[in-house]
This record gives sequence, C-alpha cells and structure tokens, in this order.
Amino acid sequence: MTKGHKNILGIFTFLPVILMLIYLAAIVVLVRDALVFKDEDMPFPILGDVLWLVIVALIMGLLSFGLMVYYIIHAINNPQIDNNEKIIWVLLFVIVSVFSFPIYWYLRILKRHEIVTMSAT
Repeated sequence: MTKGHKNILGIFTFLPVILMLIYLAAIVVLVRDALVFKDEDMPFPILGDVLWLVIVALIMGLLSFGLMVYYIIHAINNPQIDNNEKIIWVLLFVIVSVFSFPIYWYLRILKRHEIVTMSAT
C-alpha cells in the first residue's frame, strides 16, 4: 500500500469520528430549537435539523459499515498478526468500531511501513 493510499484510508478512518461530533452538535441545535419553539406546532427549523440528523446518521452508518468490513478483512488477512490478536481486533471492530478503526490504522497500517523499513536496514 502506497503512502498516498494510507493517507486516504486515514481520512476515511477518522471521518466517522468527525461525523459523530457533527451529529452530536446537530442534536444540541435540535434541542435548542425545540426549546425555543415549544409553544408552536412543529416549526420548519426543527424539521431542517431533523433532516440534517438523518443525513449525517446515514453517511456515518454507511461509512462505518464499509470501514468495518474493510478492517475485518484486513486484520484477518494480515500475516503479521497472530490468531489471538486477530480475534481481539475483530471483536473491537464489531463492538467499538468507530473508535477502534483509527487505532488499528495507526498501529497496523501507518506504522507497518516504518517497521518494515527499519527491519530491512
């Protein structure tokens, strides 16, 4: 894997975390708007906020699922990881996927090139 591919994968790896922060901010805005318009019947600003919540949630869900499939396949096919560690990584990907992706990317994809280069010299 080239350095450019690793960087692009890193961007996609951190994107669900950023989308989660955007999602939480959208929830705060939704609650704020709901408190401001509590006497009116379903105002349009709240519908816009709900639409943003749905869009961000869909993008985050699809991206997280795709990354989970990619990282599970990568961990299982990685010859530098023993079987016990493969099981641990797969469980981490399934249970805390969004937070385990950046850790795996850093330890097993980004740093792998440095380890291979250092051992070759």
